[in-house]
Amino acid sequence: MILESEHTNSITLAIFPFENLSTGRTAEIFCKSFTLDLTTELSRFKQFQIISLNSIQNLPLPSAVDADVFNSFNTDYYIQGSFRSEQNRIRINAQLITSETQTLVWADRFEGNSEDLAAIQEGLLDEVVSSLQHKLNDDLISNSRQKQKVDFKAYECWLYGVEELKKGSLGTDEKARTYFQRAMAIDPNYSLAYSGMSLTYFNEWSCQLWDRWELSQTNAYEWAIKAYELDGQNYVAAYVLGRIFLYEGKYEKAEIFLRNSLRLNPNDAESLIQIASCFVYLEYTKEALDLYIKALRLNPDKKNTYAVVGVLVYLELGEFEKAAVLIAQTHTSQWVDAHAIFAGVYHHLNNSGKMIHHWHQYLESYKNIIKHGKEFTVTEAIQWQIDVSPYKGNTKLEPFWEFISNGELEYAKTASKSVKKHHLEDGNTFQKEAEFWRISFAGKTVQLVGIKGFHDLYILLGKPNHPIHCAELMGTALIENGTPLIDEKAKKAYEQKILDLQEELADAESGNDLEQSRMLREEYDHLVDHLSQSLGLKGSMRQAGNPIEKALSAVTWRIRKAIDKIEKVHQPLGRHLTKSINTGTLCTYIPEKDTEWIL
Repeated sequence: MILESEHTNSITLAIFPFENLSTGRTAEIFCKSFTLDLTTELSRFKQFQIISLNSIQNLPLPSAVDADVFNSFNTDYYIQGSFRSEQNRIRINAQLITSETQTLVWADRFEGNSEDLAAIQEGLLDEVVSSLQHKLNDDLISNSRQKQKVDFKAYECWLYGVEELKKGSLGTDEKARTYFQRAMAIDPNYSLAYSGMSLTYFNEWSCQLWDRWELSQTNAYEWAIKAYELDGQNYVAAYVLGRIFLYEGKYEKAEIFLRNSLRLNPNDAESLIQIASCFVYLEYTKEALDLYIKALRLNPDKKNTYAVVGVLVYLELGEFEKAAVLIAQTHTSQWVDAHAIFAGVYHHLNNSGKMIHHWHQYLESYKNIIKHGKEFTVTEAIQWQIDVSPYKGNTKLEPFWEFISNGELEYAKTASKSVKKHHLEDGNTFQKEAEFWRISFAGKTVQLVGIKGFHDLYILLGKPNHPIHCAELMGTALIENGTPLIDEKAKKAYEQKILDLQEELADAESGNDLEQSRMLREEYDHLVDHLSQSLGLKGSMRQAGNPIEKALSAVTWRIRKAIDKIEKVHQPLGRHLTKSINTGTLCTYIPEKDTEWIL
């Protein structure tokens, strides 16, 4: 029996033993093995709770079971099927049925050659699992649209968020966040919701907001880390972290997380295609090809969307004709440099017409998306592609880069290496590495054992001039006795006004307008004070033991302790943080001078 509290946030499935319609000992063993493996593979999806086979293996199929007996399992769906072997062919029929209405949601037939039972079982199993997962998601979304929003389960909110993510725009990313936040409100420990939040920033970082690259990357990383800490089996968070480490040039870490994602769920086409593209950059191109082919088999409807990854794979394998065939199949890609990759393929095929066509399309995308309509040089456009392509080694795009740059590739390569070296070694950094924090400032680097205050500093440094409530740093909700302390819309409006005032104040001070500076400073201090009271104790006197008061005290102590620890080994940074960080109900990092951080 599933506990009600668990059932509220999960989708429960009962998997009945597949019926053997063949004769012979081998067929019986295959049928039982397939049912057990199906249960195991579906159990990888944390959003599903699978009724133990031991609970139902002695029962006949649901249609012949007493209704009260079947209902006692408290399932949302059940799966049943049959197995038949004849004339060297294996045929599996599978059905997905709703438990409440006994409605057939989905049915399909899978076939294969029986000469190699082990291989065909693995292939059929992958197809069944992938098809079931996608059909369950489709059916849940369809049913959820007919329900009151308050009745949503956390997983259904997550599904809605994922549907918005697939649309691939900034507006739908924002809408997706509202669904993921709703899922977290239903279940604060729901790891999928945190990985969903990570994906919204992952989209912005890898596809859309190039001018906010580092901020979006940081947010994608932070949400993925939260998801992974809540559930080490979260394969989505694992591949997001793997890709982030890849783009940071941390290839060993990237491979660990990507392979872990693959181990946790080898049957999700969307994660397989992401990992395939990363494996190309890590020089595991043959493995990338296998993953690409498997993703196509599991989700053939996405063949045009996945084609751009196939082009990259075949390019690096040196199979340029196959890459060219896929170029013709690709839909518009979110990859800004997709057409540059296509141009590289046609360069190898000595097709100058198509090479120039795709190169001009890339330059148009680069101008509109990266340069926002400003003028640029060809070398600059090539350099950008080199900088954002995280190849661990060499690439077959290099001959094309050298050709299209009229021999200036050597400059591009040198510049790329210097940029990345500066980015990783010479800048101001505040990064966690295992149990240590690597901190660099003004040319000096130190390593310190982590304490909680370092994480607070990390968040503040990532959002300069942005007020952050002490409860947010503590990781607690902004509530008191179950009631929100301030309306979220009003909170955002206050924060935006504060940011606007900071800009106006900076302009007034740079123009030596003392009177205007004084007036703006008074307005700014009044607004911050008012917001602090609203978020703290609704304008009343603080009382001992209040949760917000506790958060304020704890965060202030943690930050001050962290700064003291840093100052003992790095006095310039300690002084900078002391001057620039303000603690209280609202904590802010307002740099005393322009300072950029690599987080």
